[in-house]
Amino acid sequence: MLITREVLTRMGATGPNADRYVEALDAAMARHAIDTAPRIVHFLAQTLHESGCLRLTEENLNYSADGLLRVFPRYFPTRADAEACARKPERIGNRVYSGRMGNGPEASGDGFRYRGRGLIQLTGKDNYRALARWCGQDVVAEPDRVAGELAVQSAVFFWERNALNDLADIDDLKAITRRINGGLNGFADRRELLEKGRHALRELGLAGSVAPASVPFAPTHRVVPLQLNLRSAPRVSPATLLASLAQGTEVEVRGPGAAAGWVRVRVMLGGTMREGVVAEQYLAAVAPQPRARGRARAALQGAASLPALPPAVLHDALSATSRVRAEGRIHPLAEGDRPARNARVSTARAAELQSILDWLDVANPAHRRYRPLDGKGVALAYVADCADLAGVYLPRVWWTDSALRRLTLGEAVAAVLDQTVREIGINALHDWLDDQGTAFGWVRELDPTLLQAAANAGEVCVIVARHRDIDQAGQVSLVVPEQPGAEALRRADGEVLRPLESMAGRRGVRAAVSRNAWWTGRRFQSFAFWRHP
Repeated sequence: MLITREVLTRMGATGPNADRYVEALDAAMARHAIDTAPRIVHFLAQTLHESGCLRLTEENLNYSADGLLRVFPRYFPTRADAEACARKPERIGNRVYSGRMGNGPEASGDGFRYRGRGLIQLTGKDNYRALARWCGQDVVAEPDRVAGELAVQSAVFFWERNALNDLADIDDLKAITRRINGGLNGFADRRELLEKGRHALRELGLAGSVAPASVPFAPTHRVVPLQLNLRSAPRVSPATLLASLAQGTEVEVRGPGAAAGWVRVRVMLGGTMREGVVAEQYLAAVAPQPRARGRARAALQGAASLPALPPAVLHDALSATSRVRAEGRIHPLAEGDRPARNARVSTARAAELQSILDWLDVANPAHRRYRPLDGKGVALAYVADCADLAGVYLPRVWWTDSALRRLTLGEAVAAVLDQTVREIGINALHDWLDDQGTAFGWVRELDPTLLQAAANAGEVCVIVARHRDIDQAGQVSLVVPEQPGAEALRRADGEVLRPLESMAGRRGVRAAVSRNAWWTGRRFQSFAFWRHP
């Protein structure tokens, strides 16, 4: 069994609705290869969003005039148009869906007849025809069946027809949402459902019973120069930059890019398979490796895994560290009234995270801990303080090489400054997140839309950039929850261009959008987005 009733209820379905669909979902998902952890959680997240957590299998077109003006301004350009159709679902469906997706003109009635049905809203006569061919049932003549006994099959059909397993394999929530919705409507809810699904599989012990990945990562090439940029499109621009791949990074070439000289590649970043394009001339072929399915690979890796490393924290010195003192920035805050983040629900977690940010009050001149009086460590101190109060480990010190050797042998090692641990800066933090971040619960993201959505859900989110000159400090900032009057910069379709940030420095910034994507600046060799649930 891939999923259970409790997976669905933990994601928000009621018990009766979970009982109604769990067996059909489990069977259909297994039959159509929605059978790995990434595929399962992405499919369920989209299905539960589209169906209102399995409550709805038919599109609700009972819009008010205001709703029509907001959702369908193209079809109802004036209030008079909207008021003429308000609360008249059949007229609305025929107006909005006529003349497209295989539907006839408005008078044909096809728009309402082939309105959205199923657990993933199947819409339009062409899609109903395709479903009929796929399942052998005449849903063109009997479209209501898509909302009934074929509700699950229609969702799986849509998923398979649109190759959404491929996007789930690379954890591309934004692309999946666009393919289903045509835009990013409901993106925050889809992402929250995705995280609930991941937690449910993990907490119920089901994550270990399915393969962690379906498509094996089989490197075919490696990066030749010191650094190679992974991009979203074959165009050299800050807007297309996803990540910097270090020399020797292994990639799997998947085919030619959309422009000459570029290839599509997959690469493992932060323990997750990602996809983009790179310039082909900077890759060298490697000897082919035998393919192993995700579960087999995980078993092999687990057999050779080293003991988990403990966090390095200075506990016993400078117990009087506080926001108003500049001393002891590499030590945790010791003030007695510190807030915390303990809630499980995303809205409450976001409120608690905001309370932490308000308490830290990075822009307050009296908080000398975050003023660069000595030119050292303020940006990282602020980010690490926020993480610590939220119950997340982000190091200010890390183990020395000799201490690491002792720890891997199973010895207990105390954190003593300049003996077993040493202070790390932002450049070293960038590399630590690459090397150790996933072991401490950090998840790498490539997209600011996802990063902002995570912050809005109460996750600790950071942007970190490593300076080209190792003797110069890098830069790090927090991405923080949006508030009325303080929001990320978005395109008209909802995609985030620049997130809402907070950072320490000569002028502390509580919440603002940067004038440009500073992390893509020439002075930085590499950057990364990270989040911690």
